[in-house]
Amino acid sequence: MKDTVFDFIFRMIGGGDKAVGVAELCAATVGALEEGDVCREIDEEQRELLKGFPDVVSFVVEGTSPDTVRTPFVVADGHLYTRRNWVYERRVRDWIVRSIQTKMDDSVTELPNDPFYAGLRSEQRDAVIAMCNSRFSILTGGPGTGKTFTISRAVKFIHDRRPDFRLGLAAPTAKAAARMMESMPKDMGFAIPKATTIHKLLESNYDLVTFKHNRDNPLAFDWLVIDEASMIDLPLMAKLVDAIPASCRLTLAGDADQLASVERGCVFHDLCRFPGVAVSRLVESRRFPPDGDIAKLAAAVNAGTDEKADEAMAILKGKSDLVSYVDLAGLSRDAAFDPAKWPGFADKVLAGFAAFTGSPAYKPEGKEGEPKDPVEFALAHLNDFRVLCALRHGPFGSEQLARWIKKLLDKKCPVPLMITKNDRTLGVDNGDVGVVMPDDPKTLHLPGGRKIRLELLPDTELAFASTVHKAQGSEFDDVAIVLPPNTGKPEERKEESDSFKLLTREILYTAITRTKKTVAIWGSEDAIRHCAQHAIERVSGLAARNDS
Repeated sequence: MKDTVFDFIFRMIGGGDKAVGVAELCAATVGALEEGDVCREIDEEQRELLKGFPDVVSFVVEGTSPDTVRTPFVVADGHLYTRRNWVYERRVRDWIVRSIQTKMDDSVTELPNDPFYAGLRSEQRDAVIAMCNSRFSILTGGPGTGKTFTISRAVKFIHDRRPDFRLGLAAPTAKAAARMMESMPKDMGFAIPKATTIHKLLESNYDLVTFKHNRDNPLAFDWLVIDEASMIDLPLMAKLVDAIPASCRLTLAGDADQLASVERGCVFHDLCRFPGVAVSRLVESRRFPPDGDIAKLAAAVNAGTDEKADEAMAILKGKSDLVSYVDLAGLSRDAAFDPAKWPGFADKVLAGFAAFTGSPAYKPEGKEGEPKDPVEFALAHLNDFRVLCALRHGPFGSEQLARWIKKLLDKKCPVPLMITKNDRTLGVDNGDVGVVMPDDPKTLHLPGGRKIRLELLPDTELAFASTVHKAQGSEFDDVAIVLPPNTGKPEERKEESDSFKLLTREILYTAITRTKKTVAIWGSEDAIRHCAQHAIERVSGLAARNDS
């Protein structure tokens, strides 16, 4: 793509030394999109160079209408954009600024003295009031901090004052939407609408890029709540705010410390820093005790300091029932590339999938209500355990490990498959996970009793292991995390060193916080420290330009 852009711009200008410089800048800007950047910072010398080519680059100022810009590239506040990305960012920013300036008619200063609100902690009560008083609000916090519970109390408060108000619930993926519904309290006193994906909410057209709901055909809601909002990329966020009517509240909920979206931008993180936005941060977690090893490990990884990286390693090397660590760096290169030779890994996988596979090793320990139907039993235990990988490809990637696990387990056990592409006709979404039973190898069974023939499905992949990105919005009883250990002689390490570039604080933090019970890590101290000391950095002008 970069070469194509270079050739196009060079020919558009007509050649020459300056044309080379301009074409290189434009190509680098497009190339940066592959890294998740929205734009590219430029210095004064580059800015002066671009000024000489008004057919290629427009220089915009505050208030410039996107409709007046026709060039393929745009310079705004020291950043070079493709026109499309500048328009997306401008739409989001303008909507946020308008929302901040909007005063709500039904604002509140305190909650009623009612038993329904008695369970709210102080930080949650403040968040409810902030959401009720804002057209646009953000609720962020780690796992188990009660984000959905807090939202339910805010929604209930507004509903009691306006019984006819229309609520919408959505998330970036079907899996996250299902989790949202599971977490929503059942004591609301009114019917809660079913959460759906953002794409279904906006009703994507068959080009899968545009939507039926937009500024000319807005959504019919009075309050829209989006969960797992850290997964929303810039183009989708722009299209979402385009479709929100002027009278509608928008609340984004998520964990600002988790992974950013797969595609360009880090919208949720940027908006958490946007001046004037009502951001409520929940700190106290009910999933992990604050003095427990999992909570302390997640916090140490997330802190981003050498001292805290030392603390993370001390936790991992300590004797804990909840957290464990296996160092692969001491293995030979051949052994490190063979999961069968990783100490304890095969045993962990067999134990983790014992219930799902119907292994005699599974001990229900007095559990009641276990499904009798084999399909329902497998689906009920689908999230007991998962191997989470920082990488998709290679010996430490989810694809190879999933195939290895399938061979390790009994050939007569169920096989979990993840759908990796939306299909409107079949009603399936990217991220949906179901099971294929050994006595019916041509059918995928999905939660809710749905059955689909495999030959009808879009792309699928084995789900014994998945990337951390794919696991966002999910939680499992136990997780095993695999990181590339950077083994072997220095001259043999290039491929793994390149993989290290993908290891970030957000990757490891997100993986750790997918668990409800235990975490086990196979990797190396180098890999863990690299994660703790490197955060995702994406270039964006969304939070930087706030001079409204």
